[in-house]
Amino acid sequence: MDNSPKTRLSLIGRLHDNEDSEAWSEFVQIYEPLIQAIVQRRGMQYADATEVTQEVLTRVAHSIGTWNPDPSKGTFRGWLYRVTRNLTIDYVRRNKTRTPTEGEIDFDQLAEPSSDDSREFRLEYRRQLFGWAVGQVQPSFKPENWQAFWKTAVEQKSVDEVSRELNISRGRVCVARFRVMTRITAVIKERMQETDE
Repeated sequence: MDNSPKTRLSLIGRLHDNEDSEAWSEFVQIYEPLIQAIVQRRGMQYADATEVTQEVLTRVAHSIGTWNPDPSKGTFRGWLYRVTRNLTIDYVRRNKTRTPTEGEIDFDQLAEPSSDDSREFRLEYRRQLFGWAVGQVQPSFKPENWQAFWKTAVEQKSVDEVSRELNISRGRVCVARFRVMTRITAVIKERMQETDE
């Protein structure tokens, strides 16, 4: 049996192999909620946004081989954002006969690119990546340590309050928070390096 370390291929590079179900599963875990959230923020109803999201994922699966990883041509997420935006516009154009309901954006508004769009996409990507990393990391920590992290770092409770609540020392709360944050940061950093940031 070969125990030598294997070079970890980047997630995006692995997507070129349609048979790599682990890579595609990981990609969908990270990017499907991102795409869904961005499309819904464009004013689409949940069902329509779900349909567009599936179109985007299908397009990525068919077009990933044409994406050029040359940094001078842009990032993967930039490409994914353009695919998402274009397919959202196409969807609205196909369904233009119906009048937008309150809160929905009509085609003319959607077709106008906004300087906030790509910033919003990056922010939503980071949110989704954090959620994904939490899911990866949480099972490896004792529930008490996880709660110490979550209550202080996410819920913004004071160390003293959490110490009393969990009946553990302040030091233990701080150590647990630090260890979990360090692990989440490492997982996120690794994933971001693999997906071009």
